[in-house]
Amino acid sequence: MFRLLILILFIAVLVALFSSLWSLLKHPSGDGTTANRLVWRVVLSALLILALIYGFNTGLLHSHAPW
Repeated sequence: MFRLLILILFIAVLVALFSSLWSLLKHPSGDGTTANRLVWRVVLSALLILALIYGFNTGLLHSHAPW
């Protein structure tokens, strides 16, 4: 369940990123929608990082790296 939350947050970050790119290409005049969408990307990225930190600290996630 926790991994699903992380996957959803990651997909939301990608959607916000490409949405802001689309807004920038469609309206290059700078009406503010691109900035708003980039703010959403930053907020979602911060939530994703916090979720990853929480997951590793509580043991819900663990690394499979050999070192």
